[in-house]
Amino acid sequence: MTAQSIRQTPDPLNPTLRQYQEWNIGFSYCNNQDVTDPISLVGFTPILQFRTSALAKTTVLSLTEGNGLTFNPTTCPQVQVSAPINCDPGKYEWDLRMDNEDGSIYLGEGIVIVEANVSR
Repeated sequence: MTAQSIRQTPDPLNPTLRQYQEWNIGFSYCNNQDVTDPISLVGFTPILQFRTSALAKTTVLSLTEGNGLTFNPTTCPQVQVSAPINCDPGKYEWDLRMDNEDGSIYLGEGIVIVEANVSR
């Protein structure tokens, strides 16, 4: 299977999150959106990024396997995000992609609003 930047998520996910609090969510890549029929992602590497815009050269937040992302290439949900949102309050564009030598598959994307948190 050649990936070459396939966008799997049909609708953007636009969460509002609190600064410094955990974001816990799972993403899967399955046949025809059927979570009982997963597609193996063996050989892929997950990367989740926040940027001020899709064209921004620098990331505001970047998570990888073992650093906020748990990845199981053969079962649904395949990528679990469990990380504190350690960035300034603001509006960011984000995506979660799976990379390999053939390209990328996008599991999630959208706009995220990070609200200030009084407690730290």
